[in-house]
Amino acid sequence: MRSLAIALSAFMLLGGPSAFAAEQKADAVAELVIKQRGLAGKNTFRVTEGQIVELRWSTDETVELHLHGYDVLAKAKPGAPAVMRFKAHATGRYPVTVHGFGNKHSHGGGHSEKTMLYLEVYPK
Repeated sequence: MRSLAIALSAFMLLGGPSAFAAEQKADAVAELVIKQRGLAGKNTFRVTEGQIVELRWSTDETVELHLHGYDVLAKAKPGAPAVMRFKAHATGRYPVTVHGFGNKHSHGGGHSEKTMLYLEVYPK
């Protein structure tokens, strides 16, 4: 029991699940391009529970992204892509929304969210 407590303490000190995800090679990678405020290509990305996922975002203007359900946030700029990296621990369908284009931010500004992608996580 003591060794479990020590292992759990070490796990939390190292940053929890995201620290371990950062050390592992991604199992599922999506190269995503936003052009003229829309996603080029398919708007659904399917993965399996337990996989390490990377969503790599490129854009033609500054954009703030939010993966709902996992609460992963990223900000991409032209010439400075953003990466959302996480372990797919919860099954279901989760939207990735844009909270702002350019210098505008939708929280409190009256602008609506726009869904760019749906992440579908299937059971093992």
